[in-house]
Amino acid sequence: MMKNAYKFLGYFAFLGVIIFASSCGDDDGGIDIGDGAGTFSVSDGVYIAGISGTDVSVSTAAVLNSNMVEGPDFGTIERSGHLVGYVYLTAGNYVFAEIDEQEILNQWGGTATTTDGSMTLSGAETSEQPSEFVVVSLSENGAAFAVGTEGVYHVVFDTQSSEALLTRVTSWGVIGGAVFESACVSNGFNSDVDVVESSSSADGTTWESSGIILKGGEYKIRFNDAWKIDRRTMVDDNDPYNAANGYVALTNLGGTLSALEEGGSNITLADADAGTYTVTVSLSDAGVISLAIERTGDAEVCAFDIENFTWGIIGGATFDDWNTDQELTYANGDGGVHKWRGVFPLDAGGDGNNQFKFRTDDTWATKLLPTNVNVTDNTDAGTISDDGATNADGQWFLADGNSGLYYFEVTTDDFGVTWNMTIDEAAFEVIGAATPGGWDTGTVMTYNDDLASATVTGIALTADEYKFRVNAGWDYNLGGALTDLVFNGGNITATAGTFDITITTADGGVTYTATVQ
Repeated sequence: MMKNAYKFLGYFAFLGVIIFASSCGDDDGGIDIGDGAGTFSVSDGVYIAGISGTDVSVSTAAVLNSNMVEGPDFGTIERSGHLVGYVYLTAGNYVFAEIDEQEILNQWGGTATTTDGSMTLSGAETSEQPSEFVVVSLSENGAAFAVGTEGVYHVVFDTQSSEALLTRVTSWGVIGGAVFESACVSNGFNSDVDVVESSSSADGTTWESSGIILKGGEYKIRFNDAWKIDRRTMVDDNDPYNAANGYVALTNLGGTLSALEEGGSNITLADADAGTYTVTVSLSDAGVISLAIERTGDAEVCAFDIENFTWGIIGGATFDDWNTDQELTYANGDGGVHKWRGVFPLDAGGDGNNQFKFRTDDTWATKLLPTNVNVTDNTDAGTISDDGATNADGQWFLADGNSGLYYFEVTTDDFGVTWNMTIDEAAFEVIGAATPGGWDTGTVMTYNDDLASATVTGIALTADEYKFRVNAGWDYNLGGALTDLVFNGGNITATAGTFDITITTADGGVTYTATVQ
């Protein structure tokens, strides 16, 4: 081991994820290091350190701090021996050094490999990781590893997995429902509005963009268009964040403007503060990262346009979980009343993942929550609830054991100032001149308890026309070709005989088909 072989490298700069800077006083238990022009103090801890020959160069700005990793429900959990920092590195060779009372207590190096971020260790593809990062397989007293490009790096040092991660921070972005790409359209939590690098050096790095539209809602910042780096070798469905299987490092910052935390909660902007902003992310020479937003003008008012209100349902109870929306169909704007309708299978299998929400355009630009929509719930008491007293997010819940098809109608009669929703359990029926009840009375189909279909058995048809509708009304009806039923589609021609008819959705209610056997 090496003792008292330290030099100061002025080109280091550090940003702690749990943000606090290292002290430089002589009374903090640190290390006094001579650099030929005086002394300074380096606190005890683990550092990424430059190395030249046998000389190890340590800077107060390059210390790594204990940090949280991803936990359940978009939260964070502790992980022993998981250290993180944002550090300005010049091109050169590096090791990790543990400093204790003016000595290098331990030193680690290893083999560095550039990794494609599109795949995880468990084999799953992901779009949530940086496009590439460097993995260093660590060993005590291992060889130094090279950093080839100067810049700010997100550095992870994980003792449990004996590895380090280095990701060069090429960009920052602001993301969330409060962030709008135009007057009416928010990117939601799907894509960033870029905050571009304006200056970068050991004295500090700044990313800044002007004219960004922020409205009431939530947002965060993240680097390289990434949410996290998944280093789990396997994902246990029963315990997905078991430390023995690895960890998920976080690449986003939230919390508050005055106290950013990696993986922290969303930052909230009040409705009254909507406007255009200059957004600045800074890494100081003292190792402190900060986020500043400066209001520069009023945000353009969104004019009502149905193209800006593509309503969809999303959530754990829906066909594609929280990944993509199942969209409602726009019905009409007769009499100034705009209507969107849909029939969707909802799963309430008792796994606790029975939530769903409504939002527009696959983003969180506009949400229909129990707190901002007038709801008429025609389902049985307790089938659908919002748990408003305990649920700050306002999402809806489907009670266990109530899986099935549900009909939703969303309307506004004042151009989006207020919204209304009607919820019903959905019963398809076959109706028309070809059916026993003619065009007056439909034959009800039976839900098949498969989250996909409903069937009527042994129905006698004549050689005439029919179609499908929901809940004995024409608000939601389907016709056209059996292989591609469409809302308000044309009548279907029947062949005389006795048949079993099944209507089916393979995409969670976006489209329907039917079979006649």
